Amino acid sequence: MDKKKLQKFFNTNPFKGFFKKNRLRPPGAVEEPKFMELCIRCARCIEVCPYDSIKRADIFERLQIGTPYIFAEEKGCYLCMKCPSVCPTGALDNNLKEPEKVEMGIAVINQETCLNFKYYLDEEKGVTEEGLLCSFCYDSCPLRDRAIVMEHFILPVITDECVGCGVCTEKCPTTPKSVNIIPKGMEQKELAGFYYRKLRINAQKKSSKIKEEYENKTESEVKKKENISSFGVKPEFKNNFEPMDTIDEWEEQ
Repeated sequence: MDKKKLQKFFNTNPFKGFFKKNRLRPPGAVEEPKFMELCIRCARCIEVCPYDSIKRADIFERLQIGTPYIFAEEKGCYLCMKCPSVCPTGALDNNLKEPEKVEMGIAVINQETCLNFKYYLDEEKGVTEEGLLCSFCYDSCPLRDRAIVMEHFILPVITDECVGCGVCTEKCPTTPKSVNIIPKGMEQKELAGFYYRKLRINAQKKSSKIKEEYENKTESEVKKKENISSFGVKPEFKNNFEPMDTIDEWEEQ
């Protein structure tokens, strides 16, 4: 097998697994197969990064060993835009200057574990178990109010302007992370590989199911709350608890 055929095999092998969530190429990276052809592992992008966000892929990253990655759970990209201009081969687009034009991926929020979504659902029921609110993803976003907005002043929502920098993932306080980055290209069937395509399809199905359950549950809880009156009727409690008609301390006063 000659060099070109061997190179083509490694760059198109569907089981190679180019993509993992929260593992991102630096800003300006060309499509993965082309990136693997062009990157000479010179580490210039790693050296120039002032935030120490870019790391070398280690031996566990298979054929990508030595190439630059941003591991968002450890450190996101702060879009300083210093790395694209120092790439000697064009693996990173030297002409990319504006942070808004970066395409590293897209953030996805898990509403089942996000503190704000859990709080919002609890509020609809009239009681909250944890009472925790968070705005780390919103506050830390380099493109705040553009890539991420707060609906109802409480719910973080990712917009189409998200560039996938991963800072929100880095700052997210939950374990596991409630906001994750889907790398650019992971949604493309011809690039992602069999296992990652399957993961993507399952994630979409789960997301649709969660949304449907959320909408149905919220509607029923709102109706239930509207029918509750605080006057003249003792509330029913699930646990063994007897509400008091009077409070002794108040009567003494």
